[in-house]
Amino acid sequence: MNSSRRLVVAVAMSAAFALCLPFTANAGHDDNGTDPDNRSQAVKGFNLTANGTKAMNHGKSQLERSVITTSWGGGDIEVYDKDYGDNGWHGYADCTDWNALWTSCDIIRVRFNQYSYKTSSQWKSLGCHEFGHTADLGHRARSNDTDNNSCMREEIWPLYYDQHDLNAIKAGT
Repeated sequence: MNSSRRLVVAVAMSAAFALCLPFTANAGHDDNGTDPDNRSQAVKGFNLTANGTKAMNHGKSQLERSVITTSWGGGDIEVYDKDYGDNGWHGYADCTDWNALWTSCDIIRVRFNQYSYKTSSQWKSLGCHEFGHTADLGHRARSNDTDNNSCMREEIWPLYYDQHDLNAIKAGT
C-alpha cells in the first residue's frame, strides 16, 4: 500500500473511531461525578437540623430555577447533616447508586457538615452549592465568575446560581 493510501486509511479510521466515542455536552463546569439520571429529582431529608432543612429547601428551590424539576419523597437526592468534624469540607455530594451502564446516577447523597459555624445565609449558600453538584455542576473558578455571584464558588457564599450555572445545567442534563 502506498503512503498516500495509508494516510487516507489512517484518517478514515481515526474519524470512525472518534464518531464512536460517547458525546458529552460541554456544560462549562461539569462535575464529572454526579450526573443525574433525569431532569426530575425527588428529594428527601433524613433527621435534619433546622439549618440542614434550611439548606435543603434553598438548594431544592435553586434547582427549580433550572430545567430540573423537584418533588418531595426521596429516591433521587438524599440529604443528611451532622458534625463530620474538621475534615476540610462544609458539604459534600456523591453518587451512591449508579445506573447499570455507569452513565448516570440514580441516587445522589448530599451531606452538610455542621462542624464549622455558618450563618443563616451561609447555610442557604451551602444548600445551593451542594444541590448544584446534584445537577452535575462543578466548582467555579474566579476567572469565570468575575462578578462573584455563583454559589458554585467556594468560600464566598453567594446564594444563587447565575446564568452561566443555569445554562450549564441545561446543557448537561
